[in-house]
Amino acid sequence: MRTLAFYGKGGIGKTTVATNISVLFAKNGQRVLQVGCDPKHDSSYKLVPRDQVRTVMGLLAADGARTPTREQVVMHGRMAVDCVETGGPEPGVGCAGRGITRMFEVLSEAKVLEAGYEVVVYDVLGDVVCGGFAAPLRRGFAREVYVVASGEIMALYAANNICRAIATHARNGVALAGIIANLRGSSRERSTLQSFASRIGSRLLHAIPQHELVQQAERESRTVIEHAPESDIAHHYEALFAQVLATTQADWCVPSPLEDAEFERFVFETMVG
Repeated sequence: MRTLAFYGKGGIGKTTVATNISVLFAKNGQRVLQVGCDPKHDSSYKLVPRDQVRTVMGLLAADGARTPTREQVVMHGRMAVDCVETGGPEPGVGCAGRGITRMFEVLSEAKVLEAGYEVVVYDVLGDVVCGGFAAPLRRGFAREVYVVASGEIMALYAANNICRAIATHARNGVALAGIIANLRGSSRERSTLQSFASRIGSRLLHAIPQHELVQQAERESRTVIEHAPESDIAHHYEALFAQVLATTQADWCVPSPLEDAEFERFVFETMVG
């Protein structure tokens, strides 16, 4: 079973990338589970009608004395992708990180990952800001990590922090499989991302350009692959998927994240100077 985690700065497009990759794995014949690790429970909305989404934390709140069953936890989404949503507390109440940790306990207790999946995709909330958000790495659930980034400073800053977490938990078999460029059109973007990937000892994968069809698909709660399968942007996702599909452990690395002063120099040299 391949276990992939998609990380990156909040709003960088992780869910869009992860969901299109999940659909392409399913179209390729693999049995796929996508796990949304976000209290907003929005990872599956392109695959499951919003009014039918149920969350692990919601199920626990309804009957906290019992672990939900596999049938309760797993939602069968369109495009043959099964989905799990963590959910979590209302904004300003409770700890989302603790909710993610509890969700992984439920996955184990309900034997969700023993249901014959060939690919599990973890779509993880934002930057690694606490041990809860690092749970896929810390607990060894995800081994193959992809960081989604643009050429903007804060996206790279988040990517660098995520690489720190990967290096910290490398003893669990976790490794960086590559940087995915979700382009925003900033100056020197591709060269900056290529330089960053090289500096941390990794590789830059196929770049996803900006395209209005991505927003159109989002408004219709669909993936690009379902919404416009013959479009140029769909072909970009397919090119990225081909690289992910072909990835082996030989492509993995334990990244060498930049220290703060190094990162500042990198920004000046590649984006300012």
